[in-house]
Amino acid sequence: MQESNQSGKASRRAFLKGMMGTAVASTAALSLDAQARIHAPHELETLKDYEEHWGFCDMCYWRCGLKVRTRDGKAFKIDGNPEHPLNRGVVCGKGNSGIQVAFAPNRLKQPMERTGARGDNKWRPMPWDEALDKVAHELTKVKEKYGAQSLVMIGHGTWEKPYHRLAHAFGTPNTTSPVFGLCCGSRGVANTLIAGKNLTGNETIDLENCKYFLMMGRNITESLHNGETLGWIDGVANGAKVTYVDPRYTITASKADEWLSIRPLTDHAFLLALIHVVIKGGLYDKQFVAEYVTGLDELAAKVEQYTPEWQEAITTIPADTVRRIALEMAQKAPAVFVYSPRRLTRTSNDLGTGMSISILNSLFGVWDRKGGIFTPQTIKVPEIDLPEFPHAHVSREEGHGDFDFAHNPFAVDVEGKIQRADGAGVPGRWPLANPQYGLTNEMWKAMAEQDPYPLKALLTAGGNGFTNSTDYDTVRKALLNMDFYVAADVSPNEMNSYADIILPEASYLERYDDLQIGGAREGFIALREPAMQPLHDTKGSWDICKALSQRLGLEAYFPHDSVADMLDDRLKKAGYSLAELKEKGIIKKPADDAINFPREHGGKSVFPTPSGKIELIPSQLQALGMADAIEWAEQPRPKDGEFHFTFGRVGFHTHARTQDNIWLNYFMPENLLWIHPDAAAKLGISDGETVEVKDPKGRGGKIAAKVTPRIRPDTVFTVHGFGHWDTRMTTAVGKGLSDSLLASDTREKYIGSISMGMNMVTVTKV
Repeated sequence: MQESNQSGKASRRAFLKGMMGTAVASTAALSLDAQARIHAPHELETLKDYEEHWGFCDMCYWRCGLKVRTRDGKAFKIDGNPEHPLNRGVVCGKGNSGIQVAFAPNRLKQPMERTGARGDNKWRPMPWDEALDKVAHELTKVKEKYGAQSLVMIGHGTWEKPYHRLAHAFGTPNTTSPVFGLCCGSRGVANTLIAGKNLTGNETIDLENCKYFLMMGRNITESLHNGETLGWIDGVANGAKVTYVDPRYTITASKADEWLSIRPLTDHAFLLALIHVVIKGGLYDKQFVAEYVTGLDELAAKVEQYTPEWQEAITTIPADTVRRIALEMAQKAPAVFVYSPRRLTRTSNDLGTGMSISILNSLFGVWDRKGGIFTPQTIKVPEIDLPEFPHAHVSREEGHGDFDFAHNPFAVDVEGKIQRADGAGVPGRWPLANPQYGLTNEMWKAMAEQDPYPLKALLTAGGNGFTNSTDYDTVRKALLNMDFYVAADVSPNEMNSYADIILPEASYLERYDDLQIGGAREGFIALREPAMQPLHDTKGSWDICKALSQRLGLEAYFPHDSVADMLDDRLKKAGYSLAELKEKGIIKKPADDAINFPREHGGKSVFPTPSGKIELIPSQLQALGMADAIEWAEQPRPKDGEFHFTFGRVGFHTHARTQDNIWLNYFMPENLLWIHPDAAAKLGISDGETVEVKDPKGRGGKIAAKVTPRIRPDTVFTVHGFGHWDTRMTTAVGKGLSDSLLASDTREKYIGSISMGMNMVTVTKV
């Protein structure tokens, strides 16, 4: 008799068990019948056994847990690790295509030295020892002539840590990662100023239990971070209302209850009006505000002018809609969330936008409550014992890695130490910018202008300055200014075509990397181990940096014989071992509601701000004379014949990294320009026709038009990451138009991050 639930219907589990039994019986019968009728000339083939190895994905920055299958010493299939909390065993199309990173026919296979002009792609192969000797010699020569600070290191990827360590051991403060100045730095700073917590990266949102999502352009179904997307889908399935705010009708908008087609660059105005209504109408969580919040009266005075009617003229969202949304969210609070865009580098005041989002979430009392923001758990894993770094203000606090300037930013101190060239964290320049990651956009300018001091050597680890920045001329000038440039990477791209020496890296399927230490409802440590030996004459990033450290006299910073030894050392300091981690690829601390949601269990929230409370008017901004950051700043609008230029993500690609991947290129080989039918008709453009797009500087190019009502008439859009010209990128070269040619290159006025969304373009039929 089948198991049944209380309603008398067969349970889902019993139904599936019954179906499985039927399937097994049917398969057995079919195979016997098939053998009787088909006279096969050979025995039925039995697939060879395979091995499984643990890892975490490198196809985007969510870093899903993996199980990699190998047969005959070669990886052939990528699956998800069901124990990993960031993806629960799910792997997306990008993750599956990681096989093609290792097996790409045009990947970097051996060390090479440039023999022609920079960018001409003329190379000679060279042995590893010769390449490493040359790199060490050239870096030492630059150091002796200009000082250690003349070296710049730009990294971009889950493997960049050893290069940061090597650069800091060398003695330079000038290391950057695009994640801050070119992506989500402004939202991290905003949350830190308001609540003392950097709510970015792998966000700690109780998605499954949220009852109202206000999505500020967060295209969660196409940015496709698996665990986040799964949690959001569960929340929607559990009845959450979704209001999606974006100039474009995305796939996420199609899953929403409501789409608000906001004018580009005006999110801040919409959010200020919401804050106005919430405070004016007393719709905030009064108990939470009384206990945990400061600055309500001062904020109320500042937002008094920002009425729903005021914002309607700016955003085109009706005033009554703003009032209704504020009331709807208040009724479902604290199980609500105002969702920031992943990349908040758009306007001249992204800090104000980010602060407004953090303020709204705080007014609704979402911290440490079900359906809101949870407190994550982590497992403390100490760093290895290392000597101090030889330059100023490097903090090695537990949990902050080798280098953390968050509390002690660079400046010229009493010993005359050198401050960062990009000004990140430097008083009088960009004190709010996080110097751990730096301002990559400002670093390119410093290298191009050789200001405030000579920058003559460059080490890059992954990334592509041409496609993740928005000023080709500055990047090219910076690269040409280098006395020596060494690029470490897995694949060819436009930036590393300018290198003097290329050091080919093993792919993430062929190497160990440092531990993944995460904070979700479960704390966890995850492993990346080699699933196979390197297919070519390549090395892992830690091995490259160790070999260079030995040649530079810095071997004390890389004391272990192997990466595996380093991992075991770290794990033993935490009471574990590498052998234990290899059992499941992950070690976890179980979720605990009392820790994740302390205010649901009589506990208290903790906000590590100077006051120990949520600061609606941040004291740190007041001290810097920047309290006006919350105020609305006028943004540009298109003139007649112009359009706002916007760009974004799609589920098939990650930034500009995957267009040359054979599998992913099949799904989307080139980008298109989205344009509204009314605008297209006015210009005589039909769907699929080629158009030319130009900005006021004359930059741009040709692209096919996608005529669609899924975008505002005053706005055009394209997918990020196309328009490659490096001929070594044999699959992607010459396909589509680069959005980096058209995005703006101005700077955000409080943080110094790049403001990419402020350009207007013209579109003409070719």
